[in-house]
Amino acid sequence: MRPVKIFLGLTLFISTSVAAQTTRQWEVRGDTSGAPAGCSARAGLDAIDSWFAAMASRDSAGFARVMSPRFVFSTGQFTPADAFFVGRSIGQLVDYATRRASHRERLVLQAITFNRWRGQGLEFGPVYFLRIADDLGSKPRPGIGKGEYLCNRGLHVLNFGPRPAGDDGRSAMRPPR
Repeated sequence: MRPVKIFLGLTLFISTSVAAQTTRQWEVRGDTSGAPAGCSARAGLDAIDSWFAAMASRDSAGFARVMSPRFVFSTGQFTPADAFFVGRSIGQLVDYATRRASHRERLVLQAITFNRWRGQGLEFGPVYFLRIADDLGSKPRPGIGKGEYLCNRGLHVLNFGPRPAGDDGRSAMRPPR
């Protein structure tokens, strides 16, 4: 029985180590320095990843884990028929995600520029993403946004809207000089 226990323990260790090594599918730019004591930019990055996952799965527990107690999420109109939305509760986020799922919506995060810590907040923007849904037309809709992660509290602000026609999604993504 001993070889089986060792094998199972080793298998669990390897799978846990691999799961802990998350590769981001989006580009991180800017400055995440200046974190207050007890805070980390990694927690903010993880919260952003988790928010997009919660939106895709309409996961109320996932939203609750990553949103600050007092938050605001908003998104502008990407087409004339699209509705402007503002949410300030987990229930409103789940309702919005559920409505958007009926249109098979996907949000694809492309890149984020971080703008340093200011007090307890890690500010970020622009956030570049694509919005894809049956009711938004046949082409992905480029989006832009901004937000703030509060140390040990979660995402405090997340605002999205359509990307202006002249913004190729790369101009603000170049490394600072």
